[in-house]
Amino acid sequence: MAKLHIPRVAYSVTSQGLVSACTLLLSLALLYYSEARHYVAFLLFLNVVQLLNGLQNALFVSPVGVLVPRLPAAEVARTEQAAYRMTALVALAGLPFISYFLTRPPRLDPFSVAAGAVVFLATIMLLQREIARNACLVRSDLQVLVKFDLLYFSMAMLLAGIAVVLHELSFVIAVLAFALPAALTRLSRPRWPSARVVVPAHALTAFGPAFWTSVAEVTRWSVPGVLVTWLFSNGYWFVLERTQDTQTVASLGASRLLFAPVGLFIQGWLMQLRPLSVVMAHRGQAAELRRLVMRQSAAGAACVLLLAASAYALTSWYPQVLPLSMRAPDIPSYLLVWALYFVAFWYRSGVSTLLLTNASGFKTVFVANTVVCAVFYTLFFGGLGHIPLALSLASLIAGELIMIYLLNRHTHA
Repeated sequence: MAKLHIPRVAYSVTSQGLVSACTLLLSLALLYYSEARHYVAFLLFLNVVQLLNGLQNALFVSPVGVLVPRLPAAEVARTEQAAYRMTALVALAGLPFISYFLTRPPRLDPFSVAAGAVVFLATIMLLQREIARNACLVRSDLQVLVKFDLLYFSMAMLLAGIAVVLHELSFVIAVLAFALPAALTRLSRPRWPSARVVVPAHALTAFGPAFWTSVAEVTRWSVPGVLVTWLFSNGYWFVLERTQDTQTVASLGASRLLFAPVGLFIQGWLMQLRPLSVVMAHRGQAAELRRLVMRQSAAGAACVLLLAASAYALTSWYPQVLPLSMRAPDIPSYLLVWALYFVAFWYRSGVSTLLLTNASGFKTVFVANTVVCAVFYTLFFGGLGHIPLALSLASLIAGELIMIYLLNRHTHA
């Protein structure tokens, strides 16, 4: 009997789905069984972790990912070990957020210091989890990846379920449930296959002069690119937390939760597309890669619109099954903004991937992101407090469309 062939994207989406499901279910649990302020703090924490993951990827993971075809197995394994050690340094960059935004008003009583320490250690564990997951993807250990993510999901839900039953669910408990199972990724890190073939003339030695030169060529654009991208895509949550009431921020975040499956599919799609795009670009298959990205982006847009219609029907016909934050009068307008935003974001993510297969592409993406970020915050701050919040956030959609235009000019060139 022929062996069942499971596509790489199915493993990738399943893996990301398990991790994203933790985020979604913990967020919903906080909305149902805790106060809005605990959900808002968790929302900000997730945005901080996303920023640190991006920095980690930009500093080391992405540059090394571009170099993997030139690194023998033993050298790739060395870079992986170094990445694990680097996570504590990256987590330090999140301390200002933890101390300022997650303790409102800032204070240094024993409980706040202990909570900050817990959040800091949790951040390190989550960063290490992403290192392990990226390594599995690059070495194509997709079955191992899914097995560990399934175990992670089960443990996280068990911890969260116990907290709900005991009526002890809070921001700190949710963070612990989200991060503690991540320690599982340290239990098994399969070795890189020694049979990998690298052309001797192009081979690199990890941490040698040529290695660092190649890494620096990518990092000098990828690091500022990550900062600007995060500021555009996530930074406004911290502005809203300081300028709007807690319930408004909770309702806006809750309406975005209804699009959680979209984020899942985009992340899962990109996780398998990035290493594939590097390989296809290395083989000179740029045209085939572009057609693949455009076709899959169109299918993604159709999924977003279908989900938006389902979310609108749920909030209109069955509001009683939703938490209070999802029953606000402005929810329909929020849903429209998020739907159009994710349609544009899906397409833009694919176009960006086409450019990030070589070092020069990181510069192109950074410049485009900088322009778009400036346009977005000009429109956002100009409208904040003067027009409805949903209309002010619609500047996100304008920013994504400008980004697509700027990036498409270079992919066609």
